[in-house]
Amino acid sequence: MKSGAHHGFTLIEVLLVFVLLALVTALVVPLGVAQVEKARAQAEWLEFARLVDRIGMDAFLRSETVSIDAAGTELRWRGEAEAGSRRTFDYLFFEPAQQVRINPNGIADREEIVALVRDQRRTLSLLPEGAEY
Repeated sequence: MKSGAHHGFTLIEVLLVFVLLALVTALVVPLGVAQVEKARAQAEWLEFARLVDRIGMDAFLRSETVSIDAAGTELRWRGEAEAGSRRTFDYLFFEPAQQVRINPNGIADREEIVALVRDQRRTLSLLPEGAEY
């Protein structure tokens, strides 16, 4: 071994590495959290769209009128013969309050439902594909 050979790291070098890691973490973590929130909001929007579609299909299969009320973060629906159900959302906000009636043929009396998703307005079309009011 050579005398005076340098092995290992100084305290300053180790502290510098920790500071750089903390800086990179502070910059990257918020971006990751924002992407997770965006993905959850999109998943909730898709769940909402499937739910409204299923409610329309149930109205058709049961041959009954179903009422949907959307207000705030809550979606409520009930058929003529059932007590009703509801779903509360974390990322969707319905303002103004909206009411939709789906007839026994599965067709809504409105063209769309509007919701805010992470402060952006999104519209769910209730028209059957290819139909116009």
